[in-house]
Amino acid sequence: MFIHSSLPLFGQELIPEQEWDQFMSILRQPLPSTFRITGTRHVATAVRECLQQTFFLELSKALQGAGGQGEELAPPTPLPWYPDQLAWYVPLSKAFIRKSPDVSKFHRFLVDESDQGNISRQEAVSMIPPLVLDVLPHHKVLDMCAAPGSKTAQLIEMIHANDERTPSPLPSGVVVANDADNKRCYMLVHQAKRLKSPCFMVTNHDASVFPVLYHHDEHDVRCPLYYDRVLCDVPCRFVGLLL
Repeated sequence: MFIHSSLPLFGQELIPEQEWDQFMSILRQPLPSTFRITGTRHVATAVRECLQQTFFLELSKALQGAGGQGEELAPPTPLPWYPDQLAWYVPLSKAFIRKSPDVSKFHRFLVDESDQGNISRQEAVSMIPPLVLDVLPHHKVLDMCAAPGSKTAQLIEMIHANDERTPSPLPSGVVVANDADNKRCYMLVHQAKRLKSPCFMVTNHDASVFPVLYHHDEHDVRCPLYYDRVLCDVPCRFVGLLL
């Protein structure tokens, strides 16, 4: 793991000296793996039960004898603040899951279900902003700095939250996902196409001067598009970045 060279100089102004060693020790610990089950899919319950009854049981058994890998081998647990046990915490690094033969079936399952749009691998802290926005199916949502798109996918799922509880074929809401970097916009498309939603569009523009978009209302009158929710997770300066 690489820790940005400016971190000690920057950090010493923020962290008390007596806590510095503990702070640096925690920064050097591998990030755990977290993922979400797509709650708008009718298969969400089946995916969760399959994880709990098959893969998590097998994973726990396999890890009982794998303590020599230098990992904290605790059982997978649901994130307590995420609804319906649809977000999970696995206290193993991505590298361990990817390389260890003991969890190869679990890794293959994650990859396959992610490709199908049934699971999204996403850091826990990244799941919080869409939750607190309380997006509803009729909302017009602007994600101003959207790439790589994990939060965007979560917003799209929230637009489709009532799909299986209403006879209406499509929700009236939309997610406009913008990013200033053209190449990163392709990442947005890749993230979103797994969900197969028509209630989504990608724009490539400087968010600080994002233009007014227009649409036609039910009377075919051209109107400006006003947003019910705006998410702006701006790019950081990478001070203290862990690689």
